[in-house]
Amino acid sequence: MDTSTEPCPGQLRQHSYAVVRGLFDAATTERLREICERVLEQRRRAPRCDNPPVGPQANYMRHLNDPEYHRDHPDDLAFLLNAMGSPQVVESLSAALDEEFLFALSSLYFNPTGESQDGFWHKDKIGAEADVSRRPETGAGLQMQIALVPTDDLEVVPGSHLRDYSPEEHAICVADDGIHNRSNDMPGAVRLHQEPGDAVLFTQLCIHRGRYHTDKLRRSLMISVKKRAAAEFTMRQRGLNYASDQPWFLLPQYFNGVSEDARAFFQEFVAFYAPHWRARLTEVLKYSSLVQRLVEAGEPYPFFGE
Repeated sequence: MDTSTEPCPGQLRQHSYAVVRGLFDAATTERLREICERVLEQRRRAPRCDNPPVGPQANYMRHLNDPEYHRDHPDDLAFLLNAMGSPQVVESLSAALDEEFLFALSSLYFNPTGESQDGFWHKDKIGAEADVSRRPETGAGLQMQIALVPTDDLEVVPGSHLRDYSPEEHAICVADDGIHNRSNDMPGAVRLHQEPGDAVLFTQLCIHRGRYHTDKLRRSLMISVKKRAAAEFTMRQRGLNYASDQPWFLLPQYFNGVSEDARAFFQEFVAFYAPHWRARLTEVLKYSSLVQRLVEAGEPYPFFGE
């Protein structure tokens, strides 16, 4: 494969995507795969939430850094955080964005155990978040997908983040209530091959999709980041959401074994969201103590009364 013309992170704003070959070495990649396999198996047995839902068609999960997945494997959590906050990750993201950003969330994409599906073509719906940043062509942030096994399951349409849908793209992505959005005839689409340890960065504003075939092993670790300006806008408009609500970062031992570089990366995320996590915890404590008092008094729960 000729990789000489692949866009580097500094060129992402023109091309919609960028490729970093060998972001992680073989040993790091294999350890990450072992950790992700264990977490995936644990989630299938005992999911921490139902968003996204578990089942044979499930093809991704969020929050690999939830400490409940690592209760008996604290070294795995430290290794995962060190990898996601490593200098080469942060430097690649910085070169692509060229503005201040925060960690957003970690995800794992995998092949389903049920029926095979080609993903649906789309641009992520981020609304006005894209308009508040210094560089609107990169939207609200970026996704970085790191292959843990060989894969060519990610497809993008280069340059599509800089414009609206063409008539042909609209016919596939939007028209007729999206019934054609799994078409394999997207004009200009590029399928991105990755070896283990390779990373692809892409903006949510470009047309993209994944492929989820039962017989094609997929294990891709995704690191999502959000521009600080977009994070501030979202908090003002909607408050915490499924991505930012990660209060486990407040645990005193959470960063045990984590390098100074990785701590610095995640601490910006913690400093931004911690007041909101604490406010929500205060509300939980208030109502949980009320329920406890009602139980102790032998009173019926007031929530379901006439």
